[in-house]
Amino acid sequence: MIDIVTIGKKIQSYRKKHNMTQDELADKLFVTRQALSKWETGGSYPSLDVLDQLTKIFNVSFEEILGLNDNDDIDVNNIFINHSREYIINKIIKNEIENIYLPDVFYQFSPSERMQILKAIKENNITTNQEELLLKLTESEKRYLL
Repeated sequence: MIDIVTIGKKIQSYRKKHNMTQDELADKLFVTRQALSKWETGGSYPSLDVLDQLTKIFNVSFEEILGLNDNDDIDVNNIFINHSREYIINKIIKNEIENIYLPDVFYQFSPSERMQILKAIKENNITTNQEELLLKLTESEKRYLL
């Protein structure tokens, strides 16, 4: 899955590395500065055509600008820092994040995110220490899981 926050950080990083302002890059891409700003802050992402233009302007690959080859450095104190919530939740549900201990970070999830994760646990898509996790759950979450 592609992380919209990573794409934005990459665009911003390459823009600054090439000593360009948002206005200058936006002009080259025939978009507004506001659109570019939204990409850089992870509010949205550019179209494939614009991504293609960016790879040519910055002389990088699609994989590089999309962050596909990057390691997922996840801070256990704030697992959402530098990543979109959707990206992290999907990685957890797909059991693609190994360096976090779910009972220790469960408090960081919203109620709907908690239920998505509990559903994945119930369907045996995620393995975790359920005894420790039960201590972190609300009564309704416990009833759902058991």
